[in-house]
Amino acid sequence: MKSSGATKYKVILIAYKDVDPKIEKIITRYSVCNIKDRNTFDNLFKDQTNYQGSGRDFNLNDRISIYLGWFKEQIDQKVDEGYILDIVEVHKSYGNTREELLKTLDIEYSDDILVLDIQDL
Repeated sequence: MKSSGATKYKVILIAYKDVDPKIEKIITRYSVCNIKDRNTFDNLFKDQTNYQGSGRDFNLNDRISIYLGWFKEQIDQKVDEGYILDIVEVHKSYGNTREELLKTLDIEYSDDILVLDIQDL
């Protein structure tokens, strides 16, 4: 989803399982939402999908609500496959380095780390 203005954030949905704690720390460094299991997802989705914010009052919880809506089907599928999922939000000032790092981990770790989606915001 790209607005008419410049990109301010990249929002990355990543799924992982069976990874070393050091690698998990790299993956989750800019995570705004962590989904460990079905109950976590169901509760988050139920609680977060009614965002109220607008204008100056639009905050991280509001953004997470939107992200959960964007990624619902992918999260739903991967959580049932035993993956932990994180929604990672990276500000434009970081450039593409974080995105490239996560894509490299995806390639290196095969099915244990998956970059499922990337949205420009």
